[in-house]
Amino acid sequence: MSDPLRLALVGCGRQMRQNLQPFLHRLPAHQTVACVDPDPDLAASMGAVTRATVLAGAVEELDLGTIDAALIAVPPIPSFQITDYLVRRGVHCFVEKPAAPSTPALRQLDEVIQGSGLHVQVGFNFRYAETLQHLHALTAAARRTPVETTIDFYSRHPSAPQWGCDTTLESWLRQNGVHAFDLARWFSPAQVRRVDAHAIRNGEHRFLINVTLRHEDGSLTTLRMGNHTKSFLMGLSVHTVDGSRFTAGSLEQIRLDVDAGRPAGTLLHSTRNLDDGWARSGFGPELAAFLDNCRGEAPTDKPAPLIGDALGASILIDQALAQLGSAPHLTAPAGGNGKSRRTDRVEVR
Repeated sequence: MSDPLRLALVGCGRQMRQNLQPFLHRLPAHQTVACVDPDPDLAASMGAVTRATVLAGAVEELDLGTIDAALIAVPPIPSFQITDYLVRRGVHCFVEKPAAPSTPALRQLDEVIQGSGLHVQVGFNFRYAETLQHLHALTAAARRTPVETTIDFYSRHPSAPQWGCDTTLESWLRQNGVHAFDLARWFSPAQVRRVDAHAIRNGEHRFLINVTLRHEDGSLTTLRMGNHTKSFLMGLSVHTVDGSRFTAGSLEQIRLDVDAGRPAGTLLHSTRNLDDGWARSGFGPELAAFLDNCRGEAPTDKPAPLIGDALGASILIDQALAQLGSAPHLTAPAGGNGKSRRTDRVEVR
């Protein structure tokens, strides 16, 4: 596609303002033509920044013949509905995680996308973080055999039930901890045959969670997560069968903790972009990948996370929640025509 991609920004709140549009602005060959938000002040504010010519309160107000792709950053239920609506009308979509409120909704959305020829990418930005990209590449050969992966993922919010979930624990897992489950599937893609989940609670809304995933190829993944923290913390390590352990204790560095041939603690990688976080956070590279995929220019050896990946992570979360005594209750919301396509699918409560 030689002409600039024509984009709609749907949901002009904090995520779009702070984490998506500033990085999108630095990418070439696109034009934001519409800003959509039910709050007219937010839509107008984003329109002033992007010089979009169309401001709207809902995607149904847009002339979709003037739009090639959309960035969607709204809560899970409208996220599902908006993505379903746009895909059925031929628009590529970048949709912030978790993309839908439940496993049935994600499965329904995946069915809509199959065969559409459209690119629908999920905002799992940590797959594009520079340090984790390097760790993934450094361990590629070792991960062809069983490995032990440990993922630490802590964030303070959400710290209360939100967006249709009954408990803080479910809200946190579906809307934030889902990143850890996606990274688990990215580093060890073999089918998970067993999930063991445990939680240590501090009152009603604070907790530590440990989830062990046993994979069909013999790999073992441990997720150590929770919201009992004052700030965002993340780390990932891969322990290989030869005894080596590669560790990204944060998004800044990778060290070889254990190896017979080199001193413990050998520095393998260090980020140099802490001034603006372009690659450290992954937001810039994931948006660049989205635009390239919409143009048909993305490298085939680096597939972007799709709705199927969000579905796989959601299935694992369902199993963990069942063990933690917080079984999911959300099911698929109505499709783009306002009606469920199958009678065994129930509306969101």
